[in-house]
Amino acid sequence: MIFFDEIRHKIESSAFFSNMGKADLQADNVILFSDLESLLLSELDFIWLPTSPTQDDPFYTKQTLPKALIEQRIKITRCVMDSVKNIPCTPFKYDAHDFNIAAKNAISYAFRQYLSEKYFSLGDNWENIVNIYYQGYWPIGIYHNKVITI
Repeated sequence: MIFFDEIRHKIESSAFFSNMGKADLQADNVILFSDLESLLLSELDFIWLPTSPTQDDPFYTKQTLPKALIEQRIKITRCVMDSVKNIPCTPFKYDAHDFNIAAKNAISYAFRQYLSEKYFSLGDNWENIVNIYYQGYWPIGIYHNKVITI
C-alpha cells in the first residue's frame, strides 16, 4: 500500500503534458518529437502505445489480477483522470485530428500497467514510460526499444 500511496502523491503533484514541445528531455531510450505534427508527418513506423483498457499490453502477456490490484488500478485511473481533466486540448490536435481523449486514456493505461508491472515484478517498461509522463512529456509509442515522445 505504501508504493501505491507514493504513486498517488506523485501523480497529484505532477504537471502532466506540461513540457510537450520542449527539447530538453535527455534519455537514451527516447526519440523526441517537437509536436504532434512533426510526428505524424514523419515516416517512422512505430507502434502506438495503448489507449484503451481492452488493448493488449505491448510488453507483457496478460496476467490474472487479484482483487486488491484491480481496486488499486481503478483508484489510480481516477487519480490520473482527475489530474489531467483540465489540461488544454490544443497540444493534442493536428489538422482535423484530435488526440486529446487518446492521450488521457493512454496515461491512465500506462499507470494501470505500471502498477501491475511492479506487483508481478515483470520489469521496467511501464516504469520508464511513467517516468516520461512525470517529466511532463507525452510518450506516444515505441520503436525498437525506444519510446516515441512529444
